[in-house]
Amino acid sequence: MYGSFNNKKYGLIMIVFLIFFSLISSVSAAEESNNQKKMDKILENADEILTAEANATTATQLLAALPEVEQKKKIAVYNIADKTGQIKDSGATLVTQGATDMMITALKRSRQFRVLDRVNFNDFMNEQNLKTKDRLKGKQGPVIGKMTGAQYLISGAVTEYQIDKRSGGLGLIVAGKGGLKEYAVASCAVDIRVTDTTDGKVVWAKSLKKEIVGEKIGFEVFSFMDNNIVEFETGRGKQEVINLVVRTLLEEAVYKLSISESL
Repeated sequence: MYGSFNNKKYGLIMIVFLIFFSLISSVSAAEESNNQKKMDKILENADEILTAEANATTATQLLAALPEVEQKKKIAVYNIADKTGQIKDSGATLVTQGATDMMITALKRSRQFRVLDRVNFNDFMNEQNLKTKDRLKGKQGPVIGKMTGAQYLISGAVTEYQIDKRSGGLGLIVAGKGGLKEYAVASCAVDIRVTDTTDGKVVWAKSLKKEIVGEKIGFEVFSFMDNNIVEFETGRGKQEVINLVVRTLLEEAVYKLSISESL
């Protein structure tokens, strides 16, 4: 009889435990379902949450309008250097050091080439070396001997840069007295070349220059292309404006390369 009582007690405990576990599981499942619904809702409204905008220029639409080709030329990107010699008072370079990255983006946007990164080649080779030295687990990592060879390489430099104030034309006339209208001009030039990797011949080369005019909106303050503000007294905003010009020039260079018959 005592054993029977113990069996009943044990059975009751098990029933209570199962009920408790079931309740916990239900609550957990409900919470998980709730969380999933919240996450789905967030993803549905991603466009309202995202704040980053596509970094595009007026030339970006030219690249987007090109019909994508099936047989893409393999082109390796090397350094697009700053050769203007322009520096800030602090000693830092004034012209963007990101021209190479801009070039890679422009080539990819054109959808005309298989783009090979040779700028960060040491990082790439480090991954290859980890594999060859058996430092990676199992079959992880790159397959050795499968690197894509380039038919062409593209390189070049930012060769000119200037942003200064100018005056010209009649300004507001008051009581018979007129004045000159002050404005600012940002100008930049890039030289880009494409070399055949078989014989080393330069098969395509362009030097492109562009100027954009800034409107005076305050004392020593000018606005370029709507909302790119430059303060001449402090130098603030100069780099952003020249970066815009460099990106535009590089995209136009890629467009011209894409429609040329040199490659």
